[in-house]
Amino acid sequence: MERLVGNMAPDFKMEALSADGEHFTHVSLGDYAGKWLVLFFYPMDFTFVCPTELTAFSAHLPEFAAAGAELLAVSTDSKYSHLAWTKDGLGKLGYPMAADQNLRTCQAYGVLLEEEGVALRGLFLIDPEGMVRYSVIHDNDIGRNPAEILRVLQALRSGGLCAAGWQPGEDNLHPEDLEDHADAVQVEDAPPVRVYSQPGCSYCRRTKEYLAEHGVAYADIDLTTDRAGQQFMNQRGYTRLPVTVIGETEIVGYDLSAVARALGLER
Repeated sequence: MERLVGNMAPDFKMEALSADGEHFTHVSLGDYAGKWLVLFFYPMDFTFVCPTELTAFSAHLPEFAAAGAELLAVSTDSKYSHLAWTKDGLGKLGYPMAADQNLRTCQAYGVLLEEEGVALRGLFLIDPEGMVRYSVIHDNDIGRNPAEILRVLQALRSGGLCAAGWQPGEDNLHPEDLEDHADAVQVEDAPPVRVYSQPGCSYCRRTKEYLAEHGVAYADIDLTTDRAGQQFMNQRGYTRLPVTVIGETEIVGYDLSAVARALGLER
């Protein structure tokens, strides 16, 4: 399976029980454009571990909303099963429960247990541009901790480097304070370099920091405003960031080893 983190999230369209638990609706990835999405899969309705998770996420709903994120739960049960479960003990959750009965979404996200036709406990944080920024997949016997998912979400939203155990309100790490780059190899007469990036993309930032560390000048193409840059990406069908162009070499995604090779450095 192709890795998802750092790539655009697989599209999906599913029937769902609405957030108010009262009617049926449809959900798609496009519904969450411009927002953070916490997309999480669970195996089955009317089970033991699952209700502890779903209600725990519901309890943290105001905190996720304050962090600019929406929740979407997915299982392979039908929308009618979701409705029956909420009426028979689970209660209203405040976020939709999608029904992946054709198993396509579970398969696209790599969480499908094919022999059982159910999902593993997979969770994905998708940013407002539709890129997967975090994923975790648990054994079905183990419930997830919404507070930890919220911490990771807030760390991603900070836009900086976060140490282990980072908590909201703490400072980000600053590479210039942690590393001595006095002995870093400087690149002389480097070919023209362009970096196609977006604000808030940590992979983009790290690539540009690496170039600066080695004394490489570059043109930073902001894909949120630069139409020529957007056209460049569309023409080539590139979806991963950053795209680093070094001379005639185009490096798609976060790959400092490839950048080093293109610059004549060893990494």
